Amino acid sequence: MGHSFIRAFLACTLTATSISVFAAPPGLLMTYSFDSLSGKFGQAEETKAKSFTLGATLVGEDYRASLFVPYISLEGPGTLVAGTVTGGSGNARRSQQGLGDMVATYTQDIVGGIQSKGFAMSATGLVKIASGNEEKGLGTGKTDYGLQADLAYRFDNGFGLTAIVGRQYYGDTPELPLLNGNYATLGVNFPLSEALFINMNTSQRDELLAGTEKRKERAISAVYALDQTSALQFGYTKGRSTASPDDVFSFSYVSQVE
Repeated sequence: MGHSFIRAFLACTLTATSISVFAAPPGLLMTYSFDSLSGKFGQAEETKAKSFTLGATLVGEDYRASLFVPYISLEGPGTLVAGTVTGGSGNARRSQQGLGDMVATYTQDIVGGIQSKGFAMSATGLVKIASGNEEKGLGTGKTDYGLQADLAYRFDNGFGLTAIVGRQYYGDTPELPLLNGNYATLGVNFPLSEALFINMNTSQRDELLAGTEKRKERAISAVYALDQTSALQFGYTKGRSTASPDDVFSFSYVSQVE
């Protein structure tokens, strides 16, 4: 095992959530993730959501292409939007299940090689495909787009600094007039051993609806390499505004297809 495969996990399986930017050996990575979030999101009642996500990432010499397909269980009045929850568009929703909005991403390296140390920069495009049922609150029924710049600096000892800046373009509806907005993430990641890697970051996104707060969160995750081609990830995110979930717990298993 070693740092390269763990960095592959951080770079390729978590791109859609803006965790880290490092390169990975060419190949196909499969990700199986479970996430659980809860919060009131400025509403009177709490919304809870659980999701199981299947992800596939094709890793090239200087690019990464991913597709994430979630199955969601939702309880409460909120509507799922871009990894968070916002106000409902009608009656309160209870115990809904089904396919969520799929997310496709493509990342192109601009500066830095697949295993280079020092400064690295890449550009990422994201598309949220409207596959979730908007009547159940599992999506908005609209396609969203995002563009971001991914910056990283990795030292010889494996310690890394990351920064991500981007802009999200939402497809809004009369019930949910979503606002396009910017987002940014700052993070650090470092090895505790050959098998264990820690990632911490803080992020902020502009408000989704007029009159609401910005989304502010802090997150920590640990990635443990089981062997040369598989790893586990445990994560926790804490919201710092009413637009963010109170708590998010996540667990992922990733394996490289040989």
